[in-house]
Amino acid sequence: MTSAASNSESARITRITRIGMAGNVVLAAIKLAVGFLVGSISLVADGFHSLSDLMTDFAVLIGTTAAVRPADRNHPFGHGKFETFTVVAIAAVLIAVGASLAWKAVSTIGRDVQLVSGAWIMAVALVSIVVKERLYRVTLKVAEGCRSAALRANAWHHRSDALSSVVVLVGGATTALGWGYGDSLAGLLVGLMVLAVGGKLGFEALMELSEGSAGGEIVERIEEVINGFTEVRGSHRLRVRRIGRELMMDIHIVLDSRLTVMEAHNIVIEIESAVQAAIEWPITLTVHVDPDENAKRDG
Repeated sequence: MTSAASNSESARITRITRIGMAGNVVLAAIKLAVGFLVGSISLVADGFHSLSDLMTDFAVLIGTTAAVRPADRNHPFGHGKFETFTVVAIAAVLIAVGASLAWKAVSTIGRDVQLVSGAWIMAVALVSIVVKERLYRVTLKVAEGCRSAALRANAWHHRSDALSSVVVLVGGATTALGWGYGDSLAGLLVGLMVLAVGGKLGFEALMELSEGSAGGEIVERIEEVINGFTEVRGSHRLRVRRIGRELMMDIHIVLDSRLTVMEAHNIVIEIESAVQAAIEWPITLTVHVDPDENAKRDG
């Protein structure tokens, strides 16, 4: 990834994250204020969820800024995994918030809860759904364009907030209809949803940190490209892993042992160019050439 491209992507990530931060501040203030005024457990829970969004916004800004620093002596493969650590931090926040919200809701079930302001709960929830779903869509679009795992995680945090607001809306409706436990059950569902999203994001980030594969589709596409070269008589030991917004790949290919060093080198250059063109991600390749001993014996 070139420095100019990296800086451009970072600028886009910073801009959309700051927009999300502004939205989270406004929504958290509204949810918490109304929630405490009407005594809504689910709305207060949703307000703290929006505050956790704000925390992860800061994490994204810090992580993505560190991730684009150029490679140095201590980090010869670059600083891309700083972004992955950011995803882990976001996941940890989500898990903690989700567990706390769920426990708070469970502790209120069974009490004599009387709520009379379901209309206010529904109004705030509707605003939150519209704003957070919009933030999810625009943030995910930028994340996919920049191949940013941290920003993608933050987009899903927006989506989880929108979904939790849907649950709050339902809870507000049941409260308006006179069922006092509806709000507490809605708060429980919000907590469990946040917990599930955090677990999913955390698992994916830990897979990357533990050198997990970049994914079956990417590997299959690379194999298809390489095996499409008639000069390649076989390939093995293909390994692809992610480091932040980049892919690292190494592979052994089998070429005719009678080729000159220059001829083999030119084939490798063509393979590298073809793989780069076929994969949307920036990718660093290491191609090791093995001689085809059969060709040597046949000659």
